[in-house]
Amino acid sequence: MTAVVSHFMSGFIDTVRRSAIAYSICALCGIAILILGTCAAVMALIPVVGAVYAQLIVAAFFVMVFVMTMIWLQRPAPAPRAVPSNASAEIPQRQAQIAQLAMIIEALMLGYSMSRRRR
Repeated sequence: MTAVVSHFMSGFIDTVRRSAIAYSICALCGIAILILGTCAAVMALIPVVGAVYAQLIVAAFFVMVFVMTMIWLQRPAPAPRAVPSNASAEIPQRQAQIAQLAMIIEALMLGYSMSRRRR
């Protein structure tokens, strides 16, 4: 019994270790992308608006992202949706609507391609 548990735990630990390494590499690459993108944006704006305003514009962008993220985090969690009692009858109707929409789009694409033919 202990051999099974130790084998399971070693596999779990290996999986967690690989995931931690992969996420760390992704985080470092994301930070590098952010830094290089910011530098490129500032350098692209310098000839247009000057050195000080270029940095202020990029800083304002990050402030806007920060404020929008804080607003998004402060919104209340959505209430769980109750499953309607006729959910099984609703699924085929929804699939039929999707099929009708797909046929309309396909007919439009066929009509467009036929109208583009050379005579």
